[in-house]
Amino acid sequence: MAKIMRQFLKDGDLCPSIRGIFSNKLIPCSVRQLREGEILWHDNEPHPYCYLIERGMIKLHVINRDGKEKVLFYYTNGSLLGFQSLSKEKMTMTTATAILPTRLYVTEFALFYNFILENPEYLSALTSYIFHHMAIEAEEIVNISIYSAAERLAALFVLLAEEYPENSRGEVVIPFKNEDLAAMIGACRNSVSNALSAFNKDELIVRQRGSVTITDLKRLKEYAL
Repeated sequence: MAKIMRQFLKDGDLCPSIRGIFSNKLIPCSVRQLREGEILWHDNEPHPYCYLIERGMIKLHVINRDGKEKVLFYYTNGSLLGFQSLSKEKMTMTTATAILPTRLYVTEFALFYNFILENPEYLSALTSYIFHHMAIEAEEIVNISIYSAAERLAALFVLLAEEYPENSRGEVVIPFKNEDLAAMIGACRNSVSNALSAFNKDELIVRQRGSVTITDLKRLKEYAL
């Protein structure tokens, strides 16, 4: 199977020079700690800030007309948020929520933007990052139309396994509920439940309330390839 499910923007996807703007405090910035479930910003509110995730995970989501949550994207270590302020509309259409304890850098977007305009090498890095982000979103649209929910879920587990350490038995615990996993791969909850049942039967995972334990990551990788 082709490369799929690069849904997370990771450290290697963001030019180190952009990270250095924050970590070296080339512009005024502060550090913020978010608890699991804490909201970073709400929809329909002014959004004048830019963020870089040092560690943790943020989901970008909206509520549809039926009152159901739709997850648009997940961001993890090294991801940049807030470049959407480049658009003319400054009011946000999304909500950003920490789904893990998260530590991030915060600065005013105007300071960040002025800095990169004055330093072409950083502007080039940001442009590359935005195009990379667009390519990932386009790839996800293709993946949903080509690959089954089980294939996408297996690939997602392989990707998530990079974020969580193995325990003493060589297992990886993925702390997400079925509805969270369904949102991540753009599938319905029943499709995810069926895929998990098949993985459990093949002894690739163990299903638990509110989480999934990967017991055979090697075979799961073969399933996702």
